[in-house]
Amino acid sequence: MKKKRFYNNKKRNKKWTEQEKGRKISFADKYIETDNSSDKYGRTGKKEKKPFFTRIRLNIFAKYFIIALGCFAVISAGYIVMDLYIERNAMPITENSDDVSDDISAVSLQLKSKKIESMSMDGGVMLEAVLDELQKGGFTSVAFDIKRDDGTIGYNSSLATIDMYGAESSFASNAGESINEFIKNDILPVGIIYCYKDNIFAPGDLTAGIKMNGKLYRDNNASAYLNPDSDSVYNYIKSIIEEVKAMGVTVFVLEGCDLPDELGDGYRDGFKPLANRLYSDFGNEIKLIESISVSINSDNTKAIQEEWKEKTDGIDSRNIIFSVSAKNKNKVKKFLDNQDGISYIISE
Repeated sequence: MKKKRFYNNKKRNKKWTEQEKGRKISFADKYIETDNSSDKYGRTGKKEKKPFFTRIRLNIFAKYFIIALGCFAVISAGYIVMDLYIERNAMPITENSDDVSDDISAVSLQLKSKKIESMSMDGGVMLEAVLDELQKGGFTSVAFDIKRDDGTIGYNSSLATIDMYGAESSFASNAGESINEFIKNDILPVGIIYCYKDNIFAPGDLTAGIKMNGKLYRDNNASAYLNPDSDSVYNYIKSIIEEVKAMGVTVFVLEGCDLPDELGDGYRDGFKPLANRLYSDFGNEIKLIESISVSINSDNTKAIQEEWKEKTDGIDSRNIIFSVSAKNKNKVKKFLDNQDGISYIISE
């Protein structure tokens, strides 16, 4: 049996052809600074630093910069268009929006309103057509008759006095729901009250109508008038406002506050005393606006401007609203929209 051989390291590195090189490793070798400039292949020299802004990087940077600039331009254009839309279609401008809910009587309104027939406020098909027309036309509010100049009432009232005289005519069958729909669609509902000309209540109540020579006064058109000094007349107007206010209307236009000149100077400028009395009862919950009628017969922009200036010369447009009838309603509306501080109601 062949003996196993066991090897050791006694003659290691002595019989090899390669001679020993280097020196013994010392524990302090780790503190010796070495030249790290050479790589594992023995190549020496510092690596060449490449510039940060290379052509490729510049092209990428320019690409993203153009994209960012384009996004900024699109966003800016969007804000400009949005501001223009809000300015043209916003709700009436107020001097202090924080006080609107607290004191509507002190709010300065700029109304862009269209007058509609009361009977179109049905809460259904006719109302939808009205809303569509208002929004397409750029109106911020809608005006409708509460009490007309013949004394008829334009909404479905539950007041005993109105029911007694049968004053309802061509009335809104669903005024409350229709008013809520206007408000939901950012359209301000405005109620129009023709105050003193009245052919229903005036002859029906002996204490309500103005009398001359012991008889009920009538003008050349056989129209009778309510007496502004009568408490029953005031309470009649007040009760109408109170009922419609409960439906959501807070802005009221008072028309026909002045009486014929032959009745004397005591019945001129009737808006102020009536408004003051109503404000004393309703406080700051309602806004009352005086109406001035203007008819524009011109058909081109320059002539419209001249006719408007002529017919409104000397009228302070603050806190009043112009009830406008026009030959060309679209051109007149466009002209009025470009005027600062003018509120209007354009008739159908």
